[in-house]
Amino acid sequence: MRRLPPLRPRFLYLGVRGPFPWPLPLVLPLCALEWALFLALFLLKTRRFLRGGPALGVPLGRVFALRGLPPLPLVEVRVGALEVRLVLL
Repeated sequence: MRRLPPLRPRFLYLGVRGPFPWPLPLVLPLCALEWALFLALFLLKTRRFLRGGPALGVPLGRVFALRGLPPLPLVEVRVGALEVRLVLL
């Protein structure tokens, strides 16, 4: 049986730089994204069960997959003076 990655605090950082004087940062705890995904999967599974549809099997390791990655930039886009960056910290 595979073990889940260590549960350390992780964050998604979205930074926007442009012609304005200060960058606009947004820091989202990764646990918020994981719990939202977990809740969505739970509601989808419950809805399928109540309708009598096929079972939906989702391993928890896939929900918490971002925890196993090292800190890395996911998306970095630069157009003219505007720069958008999404980083996993």
